[in-house]
Amino acid sequence: MKNYFKSNWQVIILLILVFSTRLLFLDYPAEVVFDEVHFGKFVSAYFTNQYYFDIHPPLGKLMIAGIAKIFGYQGNFDFSQIGEAFNTRSLFILRFLPAFFGALFIVLIYKFILAIGLSRKAAFLGGFLLLFDNAYLVQSKFILVDIFLLFFGFTSLYFFVLDKNSTKKQILFLIFSAIFAGLSFSVKWTGLSFLGIILFFIFLDFLKNLKVKDFLQKSMIFIFIPFFIYLSIFAIHFNLLKNSGPGDSFMSISFQKTLSGNKVTEDVKPLAFWNKFAELNVAMYKYNAGIKAEHPNASKWSEWPLGEKPIWYWVKYLDGKVANIYFIGNPLTWWIVLISVLSGLFLITLKRFRKRLSPLIYFLIFSYFINLIPFIFVSRVSFLYHYLPALTFGILILVFLYDKLFKKISNFFYFGFLVAVFLIFLFLAPITYGFPISSNFYQIYNLLIKFLS
Repeated sequence: MKNYFKSNWQVIILLILVFSTRLLFLDYPAEVVFDEVHFGKFVSAYFTNQYYFDIHPPLGKLMIAGIAKIFGYQGNFDFSQIGEAFNTRSLFILRFLPAFFGALFIVLIYKFILAIGLSRKAAFLGGFLLLFDNAYLVQSKFILVDIFLLFFGFTSLYFFVLDKNSTKKQILFLIFSAIFAGLSFSVKWTGLSFLGIILFFIFLDFLKNLKVKDFLQKSMIFIFIPFFIYLSIFAIHFNLLKNSGPGDSFMSISFQKTLSGNKVTEDVKPLAFWNKFAELNVAMYKYNAGIKAEHPNASKWSEWPLGEKPIWYWVKYLDGKVANIYFIGNPLTWWIVLISVLSGLFLITLKRFRKRLSPLIYFLIFSYFINLIPFIFVSRVSFLYHYLPALTFGILILVFLYDKLFKKISNFFYFGFLVAVFLIFLFLAPITYGFPISSNFYQIYNLLIKFLS
């Protein structure tokens, strides 16, 4: 037992801290926060079986609804507006699964860093930076689905990079990787980046080794399995949403004809499953591409690496005090990550440093930019939380450079950096958890928000 603790003390500490920070005050505020007004409605629709329309695939909402059903949530709340009061037990149930996955995600990244061949010290550094980044905490504390995308995407990569000392194990790991890749983009289409990363490196491996059979086998695994997963999610979605509902107006009358209680008067033939699947995905794409709405906290991809444009999630005024929740990153972590990414790009141009850096640096840099560059071409409104996949790869670049170039620095600087990150996290905690603070004290945070905006 003593030997186990000695060799695993980092992950044990991370487990204690992640579940404490993620589950702490989970039922507070007992009001609807930010996009809970949308996702709460969608989750509740699975209880009333009324058809809804969303621009994202249904997996994240289905997962929350499934856990909520197990723990007795009745789906009897309308989520009509931000700030609407709701009972704490139901909110805890609905917020539990994102928080749980938010905790698991940090442990996953710790294990992923070890899987790509870096040290335990580097793995602890990566896990610690995620643990005490306020943005990851906020995005996994409410009825939101982005943390599922991150968890499934990096789990896919984890299985993809694991050592495979036998053909059977290799095939098994690739199948698991493909399953989780499919789950990732079944939450949001941006999860396709993880599948794209894998397919790109499978293709590079083919160019290097020219093994046609191996290339075709891997390609089929990562095309057919994710598509089957994605298709199956929609089959469950349609099976649960059998009744006419608020999403009818987005669909054709032939689609509406498949829903019980529809108001279609024309004599039309109801769509078959494949046609419903195709129509909904086309409608999702068109609606995504056609969004023209503006938002005061919207931001562009070029602003994200510096953590600009924090997102205002919730506010409450209480007896001379004010409580706010912001999606805001830990500035020290985000700025050091940006420096690390730029440093990585520079170092791979220098021959003497390329010898000290393994090919892994190319994988990490490519993965960072493949999660950022597509947003250059996105015209619809976007937000700072869209940076989280790229930021995670940025943190991996940081810990890689630490492990390869700076691991010999004294523990004083290593732990000093961790303490600084932790203290900034504590400083931002009131606007992360939404603690009531005096109006005068809030002005300090307001200056920071204005600086970043």
